[in-house]
Amino acid sequence: MRDQWIDWLQDKQRHFFYGVILVIAVFFVAFQIAGKFHKGPTSNFFAANQVFEKWLLQKEPFDNLESALQKHPELETKFGARIAEKFIAQNDGESAEPFASRVFQRVFPEIPEHSTFAQGSLLIAKGNLEEALTMAVSLKERLDNDALLYGFNLVRIASLCRALDVSAEEQVALRELEGFIEEKSEAALLLNECFKEGTTTLSDYISQRKTQ
Repeated sequence: MRDQWIDWLQDKQRHFFYGVILVIAVFFVAFQIAGKFHKGPTSNFFAANQVFEKWLLQKEPFDNLESALQKHPELETKFGARIAEKFIAQNDGESAEPFASRVFQRVFPEIPEHSTFAQGSLLIAKGNLEEALTMAVSLKERLDNDALLYGFNLVRIASLCRALDVSAEEQVALRELEGFIEEKSEAALLLNECFKEGTTTLSDYISQRKTQ
C-alpha cells in the first residue's frame, strides 16, 4: 500500500477536480448544444451519442468516436470534457491534451483556479512532473488558505515533491498540509473524507512521510 501512495493520491485528486471541470463545462455549453439542435435531435446526433456511450464502456474503438466527432464537431462541446477525463484516468495525457485544452479555453474564465488544477492533472498524466509542481506552487499563492482546493493543491505539491525526490520541499508541504487539517474547518474535514479509504486517512500518509 505504501508504495502506491502517489498513484492513490493523484488518482483521487484527478477524478475529484475533473468532475468539477466536467460539471462546469456541461453547464457552460448547455445553451450551445440546445441551440445547435433547437429544431429537434437528429438521427446523426443520437448515433454519435451511442458511439460515445459504447466507447466509455470500452465496447467501441475510439476511431469510431473520432469519426463521428469529425462529422459533427459541435458534439465535442458536449463530449470533450468526458473524453479528456477518461484518457487522463488511463494516464494517456497525449490523447487527452487536445480535448482538455479546448475544455480549458471554454471554462477558464469561469473557474480559473480549478482549471489550472485540472491542467496540472494533464501534465502529470503526460509525465511532466516538474512543470506540474511549478504550476501547483504558483497556484497555491492565488488560493484562499481555507479553501478545499488549497488543501488538494498542498497534497499535490507534497506528492510531486516525493516523486521528484526533493525531500526538503516535501517536508515543508507536509507541515503546511498538517496545519490545514488541524484547523478542522469544513474544507479540512471534507479533504480528509475525500482521501479516506477504509481505516487509512490522509493524516496517516502525513505521519508516514514525516518519518522518512
